[in-house]
Order: sequence, then structure tokens, then C-alpha cells
Amino acid sequence: MRHRFWHTTAAQLKMTFRNRIALFWSLAFPIILMSLLGVLFGSSVSAGTITVVDLAHTPESQQLVTALVHTDGVDTKTGTDAASAESKVRNGDRDGALVIRPGQNGAPASAVLFTSNTSAAQAGILRGIVGDATSTIALREAGGHPPIAFRSQSVDSASLDYIDFLLPGIIAIAIMTSSVFGLSTVLVDWRKRGILRRLKLTPMPLWEFLASRVTASLALTVVQVIVLIAFGRLAFGVHIAESAWAAIPVALVGCLAFLALGFFIGSMVGSPETADAVANSITTPMMFLSGTFFPVASLPAVLATIAKLLPLYYLASGLRDATVRGLPFSDVASSIAVLLVMTAVLAGISLRTFRWEPAN
Repeated sequence: MRHRFWHTTAAQLKMTFRNRIALFWSLAFPIILMSLLGVLFGSSVSAGTITVVDLAHTPESQQLVTALVHTDGVDTKTGTDAASAESKVRNGDRDGALVIRPGQNGAPASAVLFTSNTSAAQAGILRGIVGDATSTIALREAGGHPPIAFRSQSVDSASLDYIDFLLPGIIAIAIMTSSVFGLSTVLVDWRKRGILRRLKLTPMPLWEFLASRVTASLALTVVQVIVLIAFGRLAFGVHIAESAWAAIPVALVGCLAFLALGFFIGSMVGSPETADAVANSITTPMMFLSGTFFPVASLPAVLATIAKLLPLYYLASGLRDATVRGLPFSDVASSIAVLLVMTAVLAGISLRTFRWEPAN
């Protein structure tokens, strides 16, 4: 009995190691996830990136800029346009903006640090760094008035909090997962079971079959947006802007982009298990890189650049601009345009690689 038990155990291990999908989820995926989280969070604490606009051009203001440039833990960029620097903080492209203006009638220069409530931890670190730098310069002026008056100001409304930032990201993730998995696994399963082959013999063309599937997914997307926004408002008091109606076209176009991605995956792989593995390996990193849980500006520069190549980034940004930031539709339209281009590219590739029957 003992030998039979060990032989059976060995046989089970052999079957496990011969199953590529099991190996992926058991070994490869944890390594990928650990590597991703290690890159994102394994380094020392950083206050992120700040833009400094020096409009005072005094010796003290220049000392402040130099001190921030040489401060570890904060990436300091210089700029010349105060409005643009503040706008980047509001849009999530910067963690902070420091605008130094000259004093009037003998008053000291003023340094205003603009931060966002959606990144409260980094905002606190930035306030401490800039506050310490201004205090150090003031101590050098023994017996004199502080050369720079420092204060901090949020670019958000008083009610905007992290949950306001998070809600659009959760909606974007929900749209992505339901669209990608809902189409990729269905296509592969129907191809494997011969359903697509039988559909090919019917008078229904491919475009009509796909259009029906897309219409059903779009209807689900509208329900997702309405239900999740309502839940966020009722359960957490999420601040909903007047331009929240623009979330519907953003969500619909985002759904199309991820349906095209699901169509591409379903056209390339041969089994439902493989489709799930490929879809997970694509969508999971996107969740961490696309600004759904925290601002993209808090990522390292290389990862922030990669984020802006991903469709989830534009879906989350468009939903956030519409629902909680209250930006005009012209700002939201840029996200819609990028998603439409991505949809067209992925759909074009998928149509050329689509197979009715399993590969021999």
C-alpha cells in the first residue's frame, strides 16, 4: 500500500508539471506579480514628482529651488507656467506643484504648494519636505522677516477624497474584466465545441454575430456604470460632478476597446484555460499600472510612460475626469479618441487572425 501511495503521488506530480496552465498559475504568475509589486513598492518611500515654478527670482527663492532639486525622495522638475503646473496636479500627472511668487509692498515672497486629496500620503510628505526647506532658509535670516511665506493648498474640492479617486478605477476594472473574459473565453469555448463551425454554416454573417455580442456587453457596461456610481454615492458619499453623464460614452468606448482585446485573445489561443491565463497575465498588470488604485504620477518614470500605452489608463482617466473631477467634455474626449484608435487597431488584427475551427 505504501508503494502504491507514493507511485500515485508521483503520477499526480507528473500530471501537474505537464499541465502548462497549472505551472503558470503555480509558479510563473506569482513570480510576475511579486516582480511587479517589488518594482512598484520595493524601493524607498518617495514623495513623487513636483513641479517648481519660480516667479519671484530672488536669491531666497533660488535657494529653495536648489534645495528641493537636491532633496532625496522627491523628483523636482522646473517650469514656467503656474497654471499648467497646477493643472498637472489636478489631472494626476504630478504629485505636487510649488509656485513661488514675489511679495508686494515689502511683503515676503509666497510659496504655494498645490497637492491633491486623492494622494493624501504623498501630499503630507511633500508638505513636510517643502516646509522644512523654507524653514531652513528662514533660519538663515537671523532676526529678519521670513523671506518666503509658505502655505499648502489642495487643487480638489473639499469633498474629494481617496474614495472619489478610487471609484472610477473600480468601474474601469469591472468593464475591463467583464469585456475581456466575457468574449475571449466564449470564443475559444465555442470554437472548441464546434459551435462556431455550425454558425459558419448558417446564414448569419460573422459581423452580425459579433455585433449581437458587442451590444449585450455595451448594455452591461451601462448597468455597471450606473450601479457602481450609485453605490459609491450612497455608501461612501462619493462626490459626483455635474459632468458625470460623460462617463457613459467613455465607458462604452472603453468596453469596445477591451472587447477588441478579448476578441484578439480568443482568436489566438486554443483552449479556455489558456484564454483565462493569457487574459489574466494581461489584465492583472494593467490594474496596477494604469492609475486605478493610485495616481500614475506616483510610479517610477519608466512605468508611468508604460501606463500611458495601456487602454485601462485612458478608461480610468476619462471616467475620473467625468465623474469626480468635473472637467469639460473636451478633456474627456481625448481619452475617448485614444480608446477608439486602440479599438480599431486591435479589432483589425483580430479579424485577420480569427479562426472558425480549432487549429490542427
